Amino acid sequence: MCVCILSIYLFQGYWLYNSYHIQLDQFGKDINESLRTAIFNKQFADVRRYFRRYGRERDSLHDMPPPGEDWHHLTDTSTRNGEGPNRKFADTLARQISDFILLNNEYGDSIKLVKLDSVYSSELHNRQITTDFELDTFHISFNGLARDGFRDSLRRRSPLKTSKIPFNPASNLFVQAVFKSPLQYILAKMIWTLAGTLLLLVLVTICFIYMLRTILKQKKLSEIKNDFINNMTHELKTPIATVYAAVEAMQNFNALNDQKKTQNYLDISKQELQRLSDLVEKVLHIASEENEEIEIYREETDLNDVIDTIITNHQLKTNRPVQFRYDNLLGDRQVFVDKTHISNAISNLVDNAIKYSGEHPAVSIRCSIENGTLTIRVKDNGIGIPKMYQENIFDAFFRVPTGNLHNVKGFGLGLSYVKKIIMLHGGTITVTSEQEKGSEFIIHLPL
Repeated sequence: MCVCILSIYLFQGYWLYNSYHIQLDQFGKDINESLRTAIFNKQFADVRRYFRRYGRERDSLHDMPPPGEDWHHLTDTSTRNGEGPNRKFADTLARQISDFILLNNEYGDSIKLVKLDSVYSSELHNRQITTDFELDTFHISFNGLARDGFRDSLRRRSPLKTSKIPFNPASNLFVQAVFKSPLQYILAKMIWTLAGTLLLLVLVTICFIYMLRTILKQKKLSEIKNDFINNMTHELKTPIATVYAAVEAMQNFNALNDQKKTQNYLDISKQELQRLSDLVEKVLHIASEENEEIEIYREETDLNDVIDTIITNHQLKTNRPVQFRYDNLLGDRQVFVDKTHISNAISNLVDNAIKYSGEHPAVSIRCSIENGTLTIRVKDNGIGIPKMYQENIFDAFFRVPTGNLHNVKGFGLGLSYVKKIIMLHGGTITVTSEQEKGSEFIIHLPL
């Protein structure tokens, strides 16, 4: 896919490069043709103006034909003498035009160059060329120049210059137009080509990125699914195996005759079955939350009572001593939240803090008002979270990779639930953590 995308970019770039040079060559042809046309039109206008004036002067100096003799009579006489009047007149006209073009310098080259500039600008405008230019003149001596070499020197030009075109052959004066960069003109000519190419490349790139993200997302979901199945299998097998062992002990080792052992095995079985029930209930609860939107019922809540209850429950549940610290900076102030869901969210954070700490967990809870918002901080002294995974820990089913070893079992559902509850309250949750230095989860809720 990457090779194909790169090939498309290179092909489009090569195609645009060739299109640019084609337009540049066409620009060179247009400016040359325009200059030739402008010089022709300028000389033709000068000749026409000259003969209009010549006709007026001739009419004032010559009398009309004698009475009874008209121009037809003269024409017939000339014809009878073997002279063609039309041919004679044409020869005279051609000679006069040639003499005028070659020898006439009535206005001077500088004045005629200014007029040529105006005619040339008009001719370029007709071809929609608005690039700035300058007209330059050259006096070229024909002495010592081979004819073919001289023609080659006149034709050689850069894309931004016209050929040297004769302007006044009598004085060996040639003119050449020098243009500034025609980039703007060429881009204007290629605007639809560029727009189409850009649109094509953008669409191809978007499709490529979308496809790549989809592939990576599917890969990630596959990994999460496998991890979830492995954890679920272990979590389900452990209580089943424990209960099976307890029942087998009562059956095969005369435990039924010992009331104390029987009661002990029954208590173990009850705890494991309760654990299994809680596990199934948790999975079903998460599944129902995925299908149904959680509803928030806000009420005046005393966070002190909520957190005291959470600390008491976790002290009873955990099988190791936990050092709790609770800093209450709210006093007796009530907060307007969903008591049940906020209690579950904070309880999940405390449960994670205990599970991912060492042999002597230390959990700190702090409630305060910061910058006009309710702030709840849960800090631990656990193993910490690598920085590269801190943005992903709130995704459903995500767990920080630890290879094939999972010392702490779970499904990666707790923190996604916490984030969902906080967001439904209009708040935010962030984490700051360093490996082997613990983590701190910070909740901000609007008052």
